[in-house]
Amino acid sequence: MQSLDPAELAELEARAGVVARTLLWVVARDRATGDPEPLGLWDGDDVQSFTIGSDERVYFGPALMPLPPIEGGVGLDVRMLRIPVPHLAPEVQQMLRGYDPRLAPVEIHRALFAAETRALLAPPRRIFKGWIEEAPIFTAAEGAEGSAELVLASAARALTRVLPLYRADADQRARASGDRFREYASTAGLRDVWWGERQVRGQDAAPVTRPGGSGLSPTEERERFGP
Repeated sequence: MQSLDPAELAELEARAGVVARTLLWVVARDRATGDPEPLGLWDGDDVQSFTIGSDERVYFGPALMPLPPIEGGVGLDVRMLRIPVPHLAPEVQQMLRGYDPRLAPVEIHRALFAAETRALLAPPRRIFKGWIEEAPIFTAAEGAEGSAELVLASAARALTRVLPLYRADADQRARASGDRFREYASTAGLRDVWWGERQVRGQDAAPVTRPGGSGLSPTEERERFGP
């Protein structure tokens, strides 16, 4: 349950009305360099800065359309949210075409303003956190109007990730060209290795006894014959 700031509560109790605005913050990737590119969009007029936590963020608008209700709940279910965006807005074009929005982290905040003065009543409150699952652009036929939307997945999506079972040498060298830790990872199970007096063959082949040996491992020899 969210608690209201005293200024917000007082404005609501006065029944003078409040103006609610939605703030969308996306950290997409530059398609050319891969660097993170933060971008703020909101359904208010012009450009405005908001303090979110300890960060000063700039939001461009009007660049959002009315959002569907965001439903919260208890549990670990992944919640999906579809946000329509005006695809002709230059900031939206930059996010969808100039940047790569796929799996970009996203936050949605709600800001309340006084109806008469348009003064911000309290710091914006976060109402959604997750990632962009899809960002389809619907190109319209001649004479019609196109559209675009963002399909968001809630933060519970992180719990569906699986651990990698195998990492190749090429993956390691892509991160650091001198990293040779997994140079022989692909052939590790195919090499013959001597373990004491016994040779362990690749592909689980039968062990081979070194000439003159007992055919037992050092541990087995100590257990049978003593130190």
